[in-house]
Amino acid sequence: RLASGRRFDAVAFAAEQELSPRTVKRDIERLRDFHGAPLVWDAAARTYRYTAPFDLLTGLRLDADEILALVLARRTFAAWGESPLGRTLAAALGKIARFAGSSVSLPAEDLRPLLFQPEVEDLAADTEQRHFARLLDDIAGRREIVVHYQKPTATRAERRVLHPLHLAHLDHRWVLVAAEPGRETWKNFLLSRIQLIEATARRFTAPPTGAIKAHLAGNLGRFTGTTKREVRLRFSATAAPYVKERPWHDSQQFTPLPDGRAEVALTLNNLVDVQRRLLAHGRHVEVLAPPELRASLAAEIACLARTYAAEIEAAEKISEKNPEGHPVSPRAR
Repeated sequence: RLASGRRFDAVAFAAEQELSPRTVKRDIERLRDFHGAPLVWDAAARTYRYTAPFDLLTGLRLDADEILALVLARRTFAAWGESPLGRTLAAALGKIARFAGSSVSLPAEDLRPLLFQPEVEDLAADTEQRHFARLLDDIAGRREIVVHYQKPTATRAERRVLHPLHLAHLDHRWVLVAAEPGRETWKNFLLSRIQLIEATARRFTAPPTGAIKAHLAGNLGRFTGTTKREVRLRFSATAAPYVKERPWHDSQQFTPLPDGRAEVALTLNNLVDVQRRLLAHGRHVEVLAPPELRASLAAEIACLARTYAAEIEAAEKISEKNPEGHPVSPRAR
């Protein structure tokens, strides 16, 4: 708007774009102070204007966080190599590298090597990054693939014919959601376990986007089930604030109790991932429902009790000698 020479008033522009006038004024200040735009307020014409030609892209500067993001992204782009997606992203970063200065003393000529210098050591073995671009292309092209997939307990890879549907980042790992011809349910495949991807000449019809969203809606981690499960938990006063601060799931309903504890309700599609989280919280959480989750957790705790029987017996003796719960010194023990 400024480069076109048209009248520019912060209040009017904010109303037009449904923004706060304060937000627009902060952006104007950033243009002037951070990007070095020759920007002034013309009181006579009641408009902001440039006193000289200015191209925002040529004046682009990156802050420390943005530089770090680009440096980290370079690893991924390098791994994608000459795939269509890799070429597109490399071209986009090339434009940024050509024009970018930096608020952390990193000029454009130094940015390009950081972005595009290959790192052979880790990337060659990084299976997730190696397969990501290829799978994106197959998903977009609705192409059937054959993957050689090896589970940790298997002695060799298994050949699977898949219709790749979606890539999801679950529990800090990239997962391929795929259908297998002849089977109704979809499955999740860890990219890190895929050894090889082969093309076939066949295509498939993709399901609607809403179906994939519904498939993953009840996920708490990498596992996806087919049945909705209502989970109710009670957290101690110690753990409750943290669960409120960082909800476990989009479906979470948090109900505070008068004594500082809280009850939490979740709608999930499996009980595997939630049980792992419950074990991590130890005595600070109790399962109220469903009964099978409570029973499964009890069985796991019983196994742990047998494993640590000697230590539990010693701890109980200390508790008997120290009923008030005060710390007991090593010498007293």
